[in-house]
Amino acid sequence: MDYNDDGMLDIVVGDRNGYTHYYRRTSESPITLTKEADLVCGGVTIDVGYNSAPVCVDWDEDGNRDLLLGTQDGTVRLYINDTIDTDPVYNSYSLLQSSGTNISHYRNCPQVFDMNMDGRKDLLCGANDYSIYYYENTGTNANPAFSGNEAIINTGYYGARFCIDDWNEDGLPDVLASNYNGFVQVYIQTYNGVSGEGGTSTARSLAADRNPFNSTVVISSSGFESGTMILYDMSGRVMMEQPLTGSMTIDGSGLACGCYLVVASDENGSETLKLLKI
Repeated sequence: MDYNDDGMLDIVVGDRNGYTHYYRRTSESPITLTKEADLVCGGVTIDVGYNSAPVCVDWDEDGNRDLLLGTQDGTVRLYINDTIDTDPVYNSYSLLQSSGTNISHYRNCPQVFDMNMDGRKDLLCGANDYSIYYYENTGTNANPAFSGNEAIINTGYYGARFCIDDWNEDGLPDVLASNYNGFVQVYIQTYNGVSGEGGTSTARSLAADRNPFNSTVVISSSGFESGTMILYDMSGRVMMEQPLTGSMTIDGSGLACGCYLVVASDENGSETLKLLKI
């Protein structure tokens, strides 16, 4: 992910001892990385005890990237970025809750993605008990709320770790998972949680006037009733949202290079289009 918003992908990674390291990309060709100081909060190096598991996401949708940290004790810490993406600053943290109780899964490894494509970011937690837990966002995209979880995957061994990706490029988010046995497992999603029971009509479609794109791309939709069209990055962050009007013009000048998802949805279901910014 681009931690300092300079257009180059960096690495933010946690370690066994509870610290979170930042490796800043300094060159694209050849690829070079410089290790910066460990992430701090209130001027003090962040230490979660053991097993720091970071995720960077704009949690409150203020345009600035925030930080989630999974921990060995099972909680998920939320650090709100109080400045801008080019130089994130964290001054305090809170613990994510579900139904008024701190979320807790031993050796928690969180990820954030809109799994049911309803326009609201959801929370997933990999745990030491083999499982990956899904917390559906029952609040808003800018103020997520959770009221329970569902164990959606049992990886079969201790230490579930995972990422979200459209592995088979069908427009639905899939899960790549691993654990202490060292293998990588692929879990394919076969149902879009937004779609109605009858499925999506074949007359509904999304198309781009160019893909890959570099500057401006126009997305055309057909067969939809009133609804919304949303542009996501691959972390599930909403980059653009508008009512369905038949087309959406995306200005790529402010987007980092990489993959994006366009989701058009109405009361009858949704369609998804994958875009590549170069």
